[in-house]
Amino acid sequence: MNDRKFYLLNVLKGKWRVLIIEELFSGDKQFSELQKSLKGITAKILTENLQYLMKSGIINRRSYPTFPPKVEYTLSNTGLKMKPVLDTIYEWSIENYQEFQKEITDEYYKLFQ
Repeated sequence: MNDRKFYLLNVLKGKWRVLIIEELFSGDKQFSELQKSLKGITAKILTENLQYLMKSGIINRRSYPTFPPKVEYTLSNTGLKMKPVLDTIYEWSIENYQEFQKEITDEYYKLFQ
């Protein structure tokens, strides 16, 4: 299997990674800012996802030599290039949501809450 074909899918796997990337489109964020804006995410899950996105080359971590220490997360150039891709996915989702609603069942919906 060619891993390059599935790079985007691996990067976006799970519900939090897309939301983290979306938050960073509006600018650099500190850990606490991300956690506050992403309702329901735990510190552990946020840390794991940030580490994965850094290893994948999507985000950068910048630390400042201050007291207390200041750390910010920002999108890399690769991460910034995802904006038109995600915008297209969002547009498709909005256009096709009604069709999805016809097919959805309560049981299916519960799986993704």
